[in-house]
Amino acid sequence: MAGLDLLAGVVFRWSADPQTLERAVALAQQAVALDDSLPFAHSLLTGVYELKQQYDQAIAEGERAIALDPNNADSYDVLAEALNFAGRPEEALRAVEQAMRLNPHYPPSYLFDLGWAYNLTGRYAEAIATLKEAISRIPNFIPAHSLLANSYLLQWLSQQSPAAQTLEPALAAAQRALALSDSYPWCHINLGYIYLYQQQYEQALAEMERAVALAPTEAGAMQRWLWC
Repeated sequence: MAGLDLLAGVVFRWSADPQTLERAVALAQQAVALDDSLPFAHSLLTGVYELKQQYDQAIAEGERAIALDPNNADSYDVLAEALNFAGRPEEALRAVEQAMRLNPHYPPSYLFDLGWAYNLTGRYAEAIATLKEAISRIPNFIPAHSLLANSYLLQWLSQQSPAAQTLEPALAAAQRALALSDSYPWCHINLGYIYLYQQQYEQALAEMERAVALAPTEAGAMQRWLWC
């Protein structure tokens, strides 16, 4: 159990240390080698491969977990997350919707992955509504606040609805995310773009610099993820 606890810690970002990540990969692979019939081990390995940005492997492990237990709702949600990371949101939508069918009392994380898939498919109004529901259930759900800000911003850029005429909802969501924690680079990237479109260039630059300082090797990847 200690090995799986370590692995879960990495997957859910309790530890981002590269050495810990490599150890977690080894432990997950060892768990799979000892008992290839454990869906949970394959799902955790999915999360580790996501952190390593090895999305094909992540998806393969997610699909293996589902093959082992087709009635496990969490396995479908884990696969949906991997598909979102890989830029395959239409498939992610189908996976998370299946998770919700299997578990009608789904946790807020399912709503986040659903909102993320809506965001990536350009369905911003649905993304916003879904992320608001997730936040209503966990008010300090920082990734949901950040993705909500991004959804408002993209809705404003696309001008999909009369309610998206200003950047104020995006700004408010981004500021709420940062009020909860200043240490998430993607929150600063969102706010930087909002300031950019408000023509507040010094503030935009400061937010982007803060994102790079927090994650100098990852900020570019996060920027692409937010805008893919």
